[in-house]
Amino acid sequence: MKFRLHHFVSSLILVVSVIASSPAIGQASPANDAETFKNASRKLSVGIGVGIERFDTNFEFTNKSTGRSAFIDAEGTLGLPETDVVPILFGYWKPGKRHGLGFSYFRIDRRTTLLAIDENLGDLNVTGEVNLTDRTRFYSLTYNLTAFQDERSSVFASFGLYGLELRYQLDATGAINFQGNPVRSGEYSAEVKQIAPLPMVGIDAWFSFTPKWALGTKVSFVAGKFGDISGTVLESTIRVRYAFNKNFGVTWGINYFDSAIDIDDDDLKTEINYGFDGLAMGIDVGF
Repeated sequence: MKFRLHHFVSSLILVVSVIASSPAIGQASPANDAETFKNASRKLSVGIGVGIERFDTNFEFTNKSTGRSAFIDAEGTLGLPETDVVPILFGYWKPGKRHGLGFSYFRIDRRTTLLAIDENLGDLNVTGEVNLTDRTRFYSLTYNLTAFQDERSSVFASFGLYGLELRYQLDATGAINFQGNPVRSGEYSAEVKQIAPLPMVGIDAWFSFTPKWALGTKVSFVAGKFGDISGTVLESTIRVRYAFNKNFGVTWGINYFDSAIDIDDDDLKTEINYGFDGLAMGIDVGF
């Protein structure tokens, strides 16, 4: 997997700067600190959002018996949309001061037409269409352990499972008509689906500049093997949050996702590189 190291390094630098600067800045305004802590002390929070993402996805298939391989660029060769909108769901539950649970979910729905035919050959008319759909899903469920927290800042580590559900579906339809009467028609569908729950570790940090404004960064790393599937994932996010009050806020920022998935079957090895980056925004409510 080809990591873009500057995303990773910038996120880590931000985490370190939050830890290093928070005690000194946090003593500047006790009144504001109390209100900031009040806005950050939710026990339950749920949010929805969207990401405008730019994709870079490719596949390499290797026949183990012959050693021959084929490389496919999903956006270039297959024509899947390079940019798309991704829905996001996220949240956490924090029953105690240091312990909590978090979850996230986002899905990909990209579609392209590989072949379209509508030919009129006199009395004979031939129509057909072949479509490819990417319906990949990503899930995470984590245990969060707070490592540091004061009135303005918090840093916590995450440990849990990251679910990768890779789904590609091919649908083909066709029909032959002679003098307006159907001669033959048919449909064909095939789906490639792989699900792998992999272990994840991460770090998440927030710093409140004012009672309303906060800056946060998150870095997660996934690596492991499940059956014939092995994979690694790097995900990082830098975002800004504005709190209207304790119960409602908006968040926006930049995100980066890069994964390398290997599927090792008996006669075929499949290497999938699935990545995207872009802008994300969302709203959250909590209590």
